[in-house]
Amino acid sequence: MYRVTSAALFCAGAIVCVSVSAQQLDGKLPIYPRGHNTSDMPAAAISAGVPLVVETSDSVDVVDGWYASNAKSCARTAQSGGVKFQCPGGSIMIYVHDAKTQVALIPSHF
Repeated sequence: MYRVTSAALFCAGAIVCVSVSAQQLDGKLPIYPRGHNTSDMPAAAISAGVPLVVETSDSVDVVDGWYASNAKSCARTAQSGGVKFQCPGGSIMIYVHDAKTQVALIPSHF
């Protein structure tokens, strides 16, 4: 499984979790609407190249289904324990971390 750990993202620059509407986009990466904010950094920071991590109690399968429907310009790759979407604006990785599902959005200019 390709895992992006919270520590790795923190060391890379920032860990950001945000609750947003399904229609909200930051850059070109759609943000999962049922994510939970664990940081006070705004979601718009992803447009400046800051990675964003959204955590949810929804399963990887549910989150994967949402992205399959809402990230049509992205190529999906299943990985052991997770899913990766490679998009024109960056990549989206969905995986389990500490019994929650995390969605890491990594802008291409990161």
